[in-house]
Amino acid sequence: AGVCLGVILKSSGLEITPRTAMYVGFIGQLFLRMLKCVIIPLIIPSLIASIGGLDLSLSRNIGLRAVCYYTSTTVFAVMLGIVLVTTVQPGKGAGTDTQDADPGHKRNVLTADTLMDLVRNCFPPNIIQATLQQYQTVITQPIQMEINENASLPKTDWDISESWTQSTNILGLVVFSIVTGVAIALSGDQGKPLLRFFSSVSFVMMKLTGWIIHLAPVGVLFLIAGQILEMENMVEEFKKLGWYFGTVMMGLLIHGLITLPVIFVICTRKMPFRFLANMGNAYMTAFGTASSSATLPVTITSLEQRNGIDPRISRFVLPIGATINMDGTALYEAVAAIFIA
Repeated sequence: AGVCLGVILKSSGLEITPRTAMYVGFIGQLFLRMLKCVIIPLIIPSLIASIGGLDLSLSRNIGLRAVCYYTSTTVFAVMLGIVLVTTVQPGKGAGTDTQDADPGHKRNVLTADTLMDLVRNCFPPNIIQATLQQYQTVITQPIQMEINENASLPKTDWDISESWTQSTNILGLVVFSIVTGVAIALSGDQGKPLLRFFSSVSFVMMKLTGWIIHLAPVGVLFLIAGQILEMENMVEEFKKLGWYFGTVMMGLLIHGLITLPVIFVICTRKMPFRFLANMGNAYMTAFGTASSSATLPVTITSLEQRNGIDPRISRFVLPIGATINMDGTALYEAVAAIFIA
């Protein structure tokens, strides 16, 4: 419905300005803000309460199975992306626009720095800061290279500095919550009052999330319509990277409609259709927000209320999955790497 509204407004002959797009997407932005507002107060208490209330041996088994599942599906997504991009070859004959797109925004980074930043963000120096910022290593050209354009140094010898990006450090919050939950579980009766507190906060936040989810159909509709109006020329946008876009979409459809349902059938011995149909709100929210974290409250509610998943399991597994299980991103980046090359 949001796509249809955006296309109708776009083709109506009216003058579409950035302010018009802002007006149309205003309700959607309010919905997105409300969702983002409950992410942190929902994730931390839910994760702490789930782990604190579980037997530690059970938590270990669940965590091991979850990590194995996340790793395997990510590997499948990467392999699928590589197979599709080498078969379809979307970059064959592409113009220079796609090859040299936006070079000025390319960040200088080394693989080692990225991996170490990932580990650093697992242990934030300030838990309050982690709700607002993530650590990021920055390497810059030495002064002598800026003065002498012919000078050349490998990136490993460039100047190193640190920066803080304005995005929530979900990984650090998840690690903190897991450790806190384990500490509560090991504390026995002395940890019960704190466990009841986090359980109470988690219950209240789920109630609040339920109210927000009732606004999802209207919020997602205007959010998508506003994004479509922001496109200067929809036909050119799709034509410019049509084959690439089609390859990624094909991969996502195969992974989402074949690979994951097959895994579901193998593990549960049940057909996945009812389970998938009950996750409709989560699909719409994910499509409209393009954010795993923003979709997390909706996903938790859909799993618990419609699919009957134990809250202790969903609130333990899902926050971790929203952080480390990025099948779509893995597939997209596998296709993008070969496409650009």
